[in-house]
Amino acid sequence: MRLVLTYHATRLQRLTREGCDLLSLHADLDWLADQGIAVLPLDDLLADPSIEGVAITLDDGTRIDGWPHLHPAMGLLPSMLQILQHAKRRLPRLCVSNFVIASPQARDVLATHLVAELGQSLMDADWWSTAQASGLMQLENHSWDHNHPLLPSSVQRENKRGNFLAIDSAEDAEAEIAVASDVIGHALGRRPRYFAYPFGDVSPYLRDVWLPDRGPAIGLHAAFSTEPRAIRGDDDRWALPRFVCGRDWCTDAQLAAIIDQARRLGA
Repeated sequence: MRLVLTYHATRLQRLTREGCDLLSLHADLDWLADQGIAVLPLDDLLADPSIEGVAITLDDGTRIDGWPHLHPAMGLLPSMLQILQHAKRRLPRLCVSNFVIASPQARDVLATHLVAELGQSLMDADWWSTAQASGLMQLENHSWDHNHPLLPSSVQRENKRGNFLAIDSAEDAEAEIAVASDVIGHALGRRPRYFAYPFGDVSPYLRDVWLPDRGPAIGLHAAFSTEPRAIRGDDDRWALPRFVCGRDWCTDAQLAAIIDQARRLGA
């Protein structure tokens, strides 16, 4: 049984476990510790198909991942890093992978669009080094600009924004993935080992052509979709599955059902 569970710090519908990934992560880590389920870094989970456990990933790389954050409606929120520090006492191998957007310009545009809803400085990167040095978080590649629809322009060659299926050429892939790895690696002194497809969109070109050819050369070992199932031994490493909090589970019972199903299937 090998599962990857994914959280978004910006899922802040209400301050309950069901409506907030911060509270969900806190509760889920406690529950996993209670059940004696190993929570492992991605490197360890993927190293051997016989290893069983859960890995945790975060997407988008917002300020809430690294620092306490003042939300305009909910007040001061804890950071994901603080939640991990609390959980580490019971889960000694805990280290999450955080897939960050590399482009400062794209982060600035997104932060401006979201300031009224989510607060100031949402996409700052001043927490990256602290998080990486903590031993609780490894920063990974979530593309250059997410090819996000809120941007006036992206690096996609025809400016087709809004999904990652449009990244279907070597030119686009170099701009979105290779350059992002360069920038993150330069900032942190460690190149990303993993890539997460923005929106969960697995471009066949990236999965079947570009990543198998170029991925290892730029330091990448695997890529992740948001297909909701456990990892199997015969999975394509350039399209590994992940469950998404809020979409695939919200409660202990729902998380237990995911784990029980994975065990029954022998995944």
